[in-house]
Amino acid sequence: MFRIGIDEAGRGPVIGPLVVAGFRVPENDLSMLEEVGITDSKLLSLGQRNEIYEWLHDNAEKRDWGIHVRHSNPGEIDNAMALTNLNEHEVSLFSSVARNLQTGGGGILQLDACDTDANRFGNNVASRLESWPWDGWSMDSRHGADLDFLAVGAASIIAKVNRDRAIEGIKEDIGIDFGSGYPSDPKTIASIEELISGESPHDCLRWGWATVRNAWMSKYGTDVPKRPVDGDIPPNPQRTLF
Repeated sequence: MFRIGIDEAGRGPVIGPLVVAGFRVPENDLSMLEEVGITDSKLLSLGQRNEIYEWLHDNAEKRDWGIHVRHSNPGEIDNAMALTNLNEHEVSLFSSVARNLQTGGGGILQLDACDTDANRFGNNVASRLESWPWDGWSMDSRHGADLDFLAVGAASIIAKVNRDRAIEGIKEDIGIDFGSGYPSDPKTIASIEELISGESPHDCLRWGWATVRNAWMSKYGTDVPKRPVDGDIPPNPQRTLF
């Protein structure tokens, strides 16, 4: 029997990717996660997250564990939201990660629900999974799953570390320290002015976010340009590691 936990990092920021991570672990190995201190990534320090992240990857190489990470860049997010909404986009991302971790042997697919209605979120993810329920599998979709379930806690750490490292990479690439990328961060808000100084907002921004739309309107007196579907948008990496 297995547990597959799925969680996200970066739902609300105005800069950088949304990262969804999944972690698959045999039921008999859950005690190992408890012993190392797996929990909601937000309760851990940067150093603790990085240490556990490396521990998870080291052990995944040795044991029957699975890790899959999906980065959704700002261009993909904007284009998806032009067609649906953020909840639907996350349903698509969660179901993609789940499919990549599917295995025999049965177990529980555990989701940290992004929708205000956790049951609806689970049902929507299930509707995107071919032949669900998989043989011997059930689903548990709830809020706070990263605290309740060790596999989801592990997924939350993997997602958070990937998001943090992506943000540091963007800062290095563009030469601007914009802070966390969240609209509540004064350093992020102060950087928006520079990031909208071209003919269109910088690719690292989510153009559809109110923070960008309002800054663009204030600076230029017009609506923010429509993001091109096939523009110069970085790829969305998917990685099944083990």
